[in-house]
Amino acid sequence: MIKITGNISISKIQNLYSELYSSNENLIDIQLPKKIEKLDFGLLFSYLQFLATWVRSERSGKLHLPVSNTDEAIEYLENNEFVYPSIVLAWEKVIVNSFGENIKSELKSPSKAYFEKMDFFALKGTSVPIYCFDHDKSNRGLSRHFYKSVRELVNETTLGFNLFSAFIKVGDFNKGAFRASVKNSYDDFIAIIHELFTNTHEHAKTNELGFNLYPNIRAIQLKFHKKPVIKFIEQFHEFSGLVQYFNSGFSLNEQGDLYLLEISILDSGPGLVKRYKEINNYNLTINEEIEIIKECLYRHNTSAEGFRGEIKGIGLDRVFKTLDAKGFVRIKTGRADIFRDMKNNRYHHHDSATQIQLNDLQSNSTSDFKVYPPTEGTLISIFYPLDYIQQ
Repeated sequence: MIKITGNISISKIQNLYSELYSSNENLIDIQLPKKIEKLDFGLLFSYLQFLATWVRSERSGKLHLPVSNTDEAIEYLENNEFVYPSIVLAWEKVIVNSFGENIKSELKSPSKAYFEKMDFFALKGTSVPIYCFDHDKSNRGLSRHFYKSVRELVNETTLGFNLFSAFIKVGDFNKGAFRASVKNSYDDFIAIIHELFTNTHEHAKTNELGFNLYPNIRAIQLKFHKKPVIKFIEQFHEFSGLVQYFNSGFSLNEQGDLYLLEISILDSGPGLVKRYKEINNYNLTINEEIEIIKECLYRHNTSAEGFRGEIKGIGLDRVFKTLDAKGFVRIKTGRADIFRDMKNNRYHHHDSATQIQLNDLQSNSTSDFKVYPPTEGTLISIFYPLDYIQQ
């Protein structure tokens, strides 16, 4: 059994993959913690990407919840934002309580109630997750904020209207300051979200051969972070690239706090490399894998065919342009965990994809990339600093 601890971090999630692939158990169960202490930058979706990898494994077993009865299960679901997506992702598995009893039937109604609150941005706290579960047989599988009734994506303008309340919720800590710092960047945020989520719609609902994935998650999260720069540096001291980013100078409030907006996009599709190359394995070097990821990021390049595909291929290039001189982007897909510091490594046009500079998250190297255990899908987490404007 793999036990998720309450003090989970990005580094510890990396260790969970090693534990998953090295386990000698015929069936590998997952035990969830009573709570996760700090859901910091990209942590919730990093965890969900691992869980999706476990679910897809032929050896995935039961999901264990630390509850004894129905009342505890409902309270557990309502008060921990990692629980609902865990339950839906693992719905075809056996979900048990601390006595080993299957409790899926007890989770149906509270899960439905949780979704309804999420759909109206009425969950506790100021974090805003929006989940699309392509395998959900109910009508609530796809978010109404991203999809029309005919499973067609809304356009960018409509998305901006639909997510306005979500940004109000994220900024609830200080409505005036948040509104002032976001108003000139709102269109940028919507452009990023629409571009990246459209990529999941086009490329992450099926596997590398075009067959529907089951189960499958595609989601976004908006989350506000506020703390002194030194605290961010202490928090990410293991990652020199993030330390350099936080040492590069920002607009702070009177107390010296840095305001950051996190935009994370997750899918459990085939991942950038498998989709682009239409392969079901990683019989290539990590440097070859990184070069393929660069091809996916490159302007006008896409795995789609024809004129429509050529137009769509500018997506991630547009995201980099939008984040230029400001943002930090982490991409975890396949066996790679890489980043681009857009503040210290400015955007500019490249004559070829291979010229795009990406750094390994752990080593900060642009050439010596670590081979991580393979993960399902693609996670893109963005830090976007908000200029503090005094009210």
